[in-house]
Amino acid sequence: MKRSPWKLSPLFSPHSIAVIGASPKGGAGSIVIRNLQRLGFAGTIHPVNPKYADVLGYPCHPSLEAIPGTVDCAAVLLGDKAILPTLKAAHARGVKGVWAFASGFAETGEQGAAMQREIRDFCRETGLLFCGPNCVGYANITDGVGMYSAPLPRAFRKGNIGVIAQSGAVLLALGNSPREAGFSRLISSGNEAALGLADYMDYLVDDPKTAVIALFVETIRDPEGVADACRRARDAGKPVIALKVGRSELACRVAATHTGAIAGSDRTLDAFFRRWNVIRVNTLDELLETSILFSGLRGAPTTSRRVGMSTVSGGEMGMLADICSDYGLEFPPLSEEGKAGLRNVLPPYAPLANPLDAWGSGDLKEAYPASLSILAREPAVDLLIVSQDMPSNMADEQIAQFSDVAAAAVRARADSGKPVVVVSNISGGIAPSIRKILDDGGVPALQGSTEGVGAVAAWLDWNRALAEETEAPLPLPADLLAELDACGGIVPYALSTRVLAHFGITALCERLTQTPEEAKAAAEAIGYPVALKGISPDITHKTETGLVKLNIADAAGLQRAWDELDQSMNLHHSDARREGILVQGMVTGDVVETIAGVNRDPAFGSAVVVGLGGIFVELLRDVSLELAPLSPSRAKAMINRLQAAKLLQGFRGKQPADVAALEETLVRLGRMAHALGERLVSLDLNPLMVLPEGQGVRIVDIVMQARPSGDSPSQAPSVTLEK
Repeated sequence: MKRSPWKLSPLFSPHSIAVIGASPKGGAGSIVIRNLQRLGFAGTIHPVNPKYADVLGYPCHPSLEAIPGTVDCAAVLLGDKAILPTLKAAHARGVKGVWAFASGFAETGEQGAAMQREIRDFCRETGLLFCGPNCVGYANITDGVGMYSAPLPRAFRKGNIGVIAQSGAVLLALGNSPREAGFSRLISSGNEAALGLADYMDYLVDDPKTAVIALFVETIRDPEGVADACRRARDAGKPVIALKVGRSELACRVAATHTGAIAGSDRTLDAFFRRWNVIRVNTLDELLETSILFSGLRGAPTTSRRVGMSTVSGGEMGMLADICSDYGLEFPPLSEEGKAGLRNVLPPYAPLANPLDAWGSGDLKEAYPASLSILAREPAVDLLIVSQDMPSNMADEQIAQFSDVAAAAVRARADSGKPVVVVSNISGGIAPSIRKILDDGGVPALQGSTEGVGAVAAWLDWNRALAEETEAPLPLPADLLAELDACGGIVPYALSTRVLAHFGITALCERLTQTPEEAKAAAEAIGYPVALKGISPDITHKTETGLVKLNIADAAGLQRAWDELDQSMNLHHSDARREGILVQGMVTGDVVETIAGVNRDPAFGSAVVVGLGGIFVELLRDVSLELAPLSPSRAKAMINRLQAAKLLQGFRGKQPADVAALEETLVRLGRMAHALGERLVSLDLNPLMVLPEGQGVRIVDIVMQARPSGDSPSQAPSVTLEK
């Protein structure tokens, strides 16, 4: 793992700040100064501009050198060409941290990228902490300091959610949101010329005032560093919630235009996030609501998906039940004791079930709180969702009425000791007085039905992260490693089977032969019917040119098939290197055709892939992917994510397939991929037949690709791969 070498406290907790380019006529410099005033900055502010003697009541200096005393940080509000000279002057002056607002760097083309590389090299050489360029800076809300080029919102709350956004506009949207989520830090990272996402994450992991880390990511330039930061966050009990754009080709192009970087493979990115227990969301509303929930439910973990839910509306109950079902939440039935308790507080006509319509006769002061507490105390319920709309535009009478619901939720939390979450089905704001009741009582209040329920599901997923225990891979023997390095490109079939066998993945019921007599002997040993295949490292698609013969029943048929294969090789592949003719036993009976393999991502490393074969791959792209190495629990989860996983469980009267053998094969593929690392570019076991339960799996074809000898591994931090 790669730990960030930077210590960012001097950048985020300065005692004196120079604002270079400040002007009394307005602009970003004056905004930075006014923000410092609003934040209550207790340090010294030094405007720098040779044109003025005074800016907003502060003495203005003609240069950095002219400032008396120590200068900890500098906010640079100058054009792109002035940034590097200013950084040099700042370093010479003893400044520890600098932020630059200017754009015109890698996002504009090669000339701008060259300027950005000069900045990077200078900062690495000197150790200068540089935020930017092309960003709005940061606001350290809890400590009252910042270098932030946009006006701070009218109202903001101190909290424990730290935000890092590679888009300045997104950071402003989150900071200005009327949700007032409660932030510790708002950090705009921009083009990340020197400090990057991993560095800022590492800072927030160590920051005692940040408990939740929220990310808006366009590209991951340093996957290894981000992985280490995510691991440290996980170990520290700090959830990481990420909105990563780039699922579509258009989004990848926009990211490249915006920041001058290239987005990574989305499937592999999902696997990367799963590996490090990062919660991925798709919209800014989801990012906010999920962060708010994680912030509010600290210290109340549960891994169960068994929830109780109360509403005051039958219609909303049905809507929420559908959404909860989509997220895999379960509603256990009420106990007899629970039903008896509810009969004592609800009218006789009220249905007694989970979800519970607790409106009853409309008594929100006595009957409703009692009903909620009974539901929360149910033994089979591990978390309570209270559905209650609380828009900020309600009349005073309604605010008073629904304040009773909020108070009941707080009471249920206290009575049961279980997590309680209130979901307002309408976004757009929550009545402040109601939110205060919930905040004071330790009950998170969420907005939006899908966003709220999705946040609950994400929190449960985070609490039950999969175990990562994996066995250390067996290193490849030196002679086998040398053969693999020497071949490069498509690996000969015989060598591929030896490499697989070293990791416990054996191609059964087959033999590579050189003569018809050897083939006949092999067929006799394996048992008819058999298949014949022409094998060459230069031919990866055999069927298209007639190099596969199936269901050969006897020796005479084998001789005819051999002759036809030989003729086809001479006709279509006269220049191909020949390894021989492969004799394989035919696979019959109730089998499930799958594909399995390995793909090397230059950014995130080796990934194991599994999918259901046939039309599921070709039409539905029904595949699942995880980074290597794999634990058994992750291999199982991979298979369960497949849309067609039911086929493996015995669909429509067929025997259940040997899922355990498939899981073990995936684990072994993960060990192999981890051991070989960059040497293994890709591997396809296609098809991989899963036999009935207890009978294992059968490899039908192998295509292994190794990194060509002498090629250095890709240094690209992220790439665009086929999704």
